[in-house]
Amino acid sequence: MPSVSALCRLLLLPMLLLPVTVMAEDDPWRGKVAVITGSSSGLGYELAKLAAEKEMKLVLADINLGPSAAFATRVIAEGGEAIAVEADLAERSQRARVIETALEAYGTVDYLFNNAGYSYLATLEQMDVDMAQHLFEVNYWAYVDLAQQVIPIMKEQGSGSILNVVSILAHRAAPPGTGHYAASKAALVGIFQAAAQELEPYGIKVFLASPGGMRTNIGRNAVGPLADGRRDRADDWEPPEIAAADIFAAMLEDEVLFFPGYVEGPQ
Repeated sequence: MPSVSALCRLLLLPMLLLPVTVMAEDDPWRGKVAVITGSSSGLGYELAKLAAEKEMKLVLADINLGPSAAFATRVIAEGGEAIAVEADLAERSQRARVIETALEAYGTVDYLFNNAGYSYLATLEQMDVDMAQHLFEVNYWAYVDLAQQVIPIMKEQGSGSILNVVSILAHRAAPPGTGHYAASKAALVGIFQAAAQELEPYGIKVFLASPGGMRTNIGRNAVGPLADGRRDRADDWEPPEIAAADIFAAMLEDEVLFFPGYVEGPQ
């Protein structure tokens, strides 16, 4: 008959092993499929880096494919899984190709990171309607379209997360010339706050991340009569990796709208 101490060790062994097993099963990131738009630079690139570190399977979409393709190659070389897709998100057919590529490669989508965007700088008086509409195709309609495409996938599996990168300008008065950008971001707040309630019963989480100014190429890539091709104040703004880390942390919680990085939300 085993001694008392031996029996205690036998009883304790399953308790010691249990947390390890539970942690492996409950890991929200490892092996999950993440679609990330605007992944070649700025916040999108930092989100892709963190996702790779968390051993997620990546689908990286950008109109400028080079950096995303190079990063995907590096992920694969290090034993991970990643694929890069060239896509002009202003085009509906190319938006569909992003999700189709994810399904062909991995069979599902667990996380959608709607991040791609740019800035059209013009006053209301200066507005060119075609340029303003193009901005909304990328900054608003692409987000809504991609989300609509992944909803049936996520409903079928009973889980999923849709993260939308908004802006503090969706909540505060925008400086002159930035109204079109701010309007596209404010529209996201409206549609996705409603969507969060619509999708909650199906196990799908919706998030709105509203960072402040970050060191990205948004100033350099801006278009419109007030764009000057310079980074301008972006050199003094916060590194995008700070907001990226905050976004991943916030997605473990249930708050739909949050403010990553140093920025403070509306009081």
